[in-house]
Amino acid sequence: MSTTEEQASSSTSDVDKPPKISKNQQRKQKRYALLLERRKLKRKEEKVKQKQRRLEKLKQSEDQSLLTRHGLKSNRMENSSCHIRICIDCRYDSMMNDKDISSLQKQIAFCYSANRRSPTPCQFYITNINGQLEKRLETNCAKNWDIYLRNEPLENVFPHDDILYLTSESENVLSSTEPLDERTVYVIGGIVDHNARKGLCYQLALANKWRHARLPIDEFIKLNTRRVLACNHVMEILLNYIQLGDWKKAFEQNIPKRKQKVIIDSDDDIPKTVSPNHPEDPKPCAEVHERRGEVIEAETPPPIDL
Repeated sequence: MSTTEEQASSSTSDVDKPPKISKNQQRKQKRYALLLERRKLKRKEEKVKQKQRRLEKLKQSEDQSLLTRHGLKSNRMENSSCHIRICIDCRYDSMMNDKDISSLQKQIAFCYSANRRSPTPCQFYITNINGQLEKRLETNCAKNWDIYLRNEPLENVFPHDDILYLTSESENVLSSTEPLDERTVYVIGGIVDHNARKGLCYQLALANKWRHARLPIDEFIKLNTRRVLACNHVMEILLNYIQLGDWKKAFEQNIPKRKQKVIIDSDDDIPKTVSPNHPEDPKPCAEVHERRGEVIEAETPPPIDL
């Protein structure tokens, strides 16, 4: 074998050998592999816990037929005695990245599941479906769901006076003692932004002169964080309140425990709050009053680019 061939073969063998790494790097790689393995186990354990929690909720339901798929087939909105309308406004597609849009799509799926498994499903709408969210919903066959899907904006689907936007920044509070109003559309802002755009839904309601209110969270429990909840948590709270007529129980069952700080003992003395009234039937309000007139008379709020 010539010298040139020996050099070529030696260089080839050097390439085939894996690069040497230090003992410190080897330890880091082992720690990282262990971390990934523990993460997978933790996710599996969390999925098992979530499944158990869902089963416990279903077992507590009065209608045990909802535990089976056969029972769910007949549990449709058109057959429901509940005519309360809840809507998720998805006009914020352009403000979210792919990961946030994926999270929103999952939250909508959780909302749909909760409504289908409710003994009396509410009338559930999704509006402003466009862009990436529309593609993701199509991939998940959302067109086959028992849900009203609309590409049109919220203001083109419902009458102006029926809209009530739920926003944590509102000075109005939903009634703590009265049932939800069937003439009102309770709108949830469909956005996942990790609190990057505080007050966005509130400014939108002001700009369009829509009624607005917040859930009476502060009147019943204290939170470790702001009063901002995921869409599916708001949906589940509203569904529970429709069934139970008790805000405290609805909050305790659906707000994540990590967010709850202190439960206020208010069984004997329920805080009195009054929802913003529907314009067709105005009623005198007590502690909290509707500010539609003040909003109309006030200066025009800064424009919102959506």
